[in-house]
Amino acid sequence: MVAYLHSAPPPESPTRPEGRDALALQGEVAGSVLLVGETPRPAVAEALVREGFESVHVSGALAALARLGLEAGVSRPDAEPALPGSRPALPRLVIIDADLPDGDGFSLCGALRADPKTAHLPVLLVARHPEEFHRDLAAGVGADEYLVEPVDARDVAVLARLKAGRRGEEDVYDAHTGTLPLVELVRALLSGVRSGRVVLSEDTGAFVFRHGQVVDATFHGERGSLAFRRLLCFGSGEYTVTFGPELHRGTFTMDRPFLCDQMVPGLERFEQLRVKGLPLAARLTVDFNRLARELPSLPEDVEQVVRLFDGRRTVRAMLLECRFPEALAYEAATRLFMLGVLVPAILVEERERARESEGPPRLFEPVLTPEAEPDAS
Repeated sequence: MVAYLHSAPPPESPTRPEGRDALALQGEVAGSVLLVGETPRPAVAEALVREGFESVHVSGALAALARLGLEAGVSRPDAEPALPGSRPALPRLVIIDADLPDGDGFSLCGALRADPKTAHLPVLLVARHPEEFHRDLAAGVGADEYLVEPVDARDVAVLARLKAGRRGEEDVYDAHTGTLPLVELVRALLSGVRSGRVVLSEDTGAFVFRHGQVVDATFHGERGSLAFRRLLCFGSGEYTVTFGPELHRGTFTMDRPFLCDQMVPGLERFEQLRVKGLPLAARLTVDFNRLARELPSLPEDVEQVVRLFDGRRTVRAMLLECRFPEALAYEAATRLFMLGVLVPAILVEERERARESEGPPRLFEPVLTPEAEPDAS
């Protein structure tokens, strides 16, 4: 039976998009990330190394300027010359603590923006304590993002993967779910204070984020929190992240704690089922004899799942139409399949074709017996 479920060729695995915005992180050093702060961040450094970056730490503003070949905002092109065939001296990203032993991170970011040599570098500012004026100050000095402790090292690594070496005047970044899954992206975006939107190019879906909250989403005709959840489950392919003001009124609000505590466990369960369970492209139908035997042991609400399997809908189509949470509906369908209530539609179709090939039943053709055989003489 499993062979029938997998008889259609499986969908191609997501491939890394080609082009100037595709970071090659598999088996290659993607460049260095400069961490500026009095206290090293071993968890962040380890996360960056796992993503293919080289982590470099300096303790203060002066050391950072020297490392970058600057001095008091004056470019020093003779500092740290790049040897032929070696990596460029400049890092792909700079992460700066707001409080430094010899200054502050906001002034250092402003110095980097003022020098043509480093003006293009993406900069993340990290504050140990939230201050109301910090957000405006970070925007004023041109920081790409402002984060407040406690900072999740995974979020920093995701922002590094998205922004490293790719700062643009319009703040537009291209990515792919095969290299940067949407769940990881959303978690990282909600750890900061920027606003913007994410638009999928292959699926009809998008979501809007503003100051650490998702405020709107659309996916396959749905809008709101349901659309956002389904976008995270089913959205795939290339997408574009655009940072900038988002002033229109949203349909809901969702912050990072709610995402991590309420949504991520279900999304992780859904992904496990997708990898090991029923293929989303499988077409299933109901074995009503088996359903009648199993019905007393099934929950009453299971009827809402069963009625959607008519032999034409795929598992994916059922999940998109069912009003239950996707992981719950997926688990219910998997359980029904294991009980034999749901069977591959192709089995029923082959059985019907076999019956048709036998021709009409012989209802009126006489059956000759030995006594009724005609006399040959």
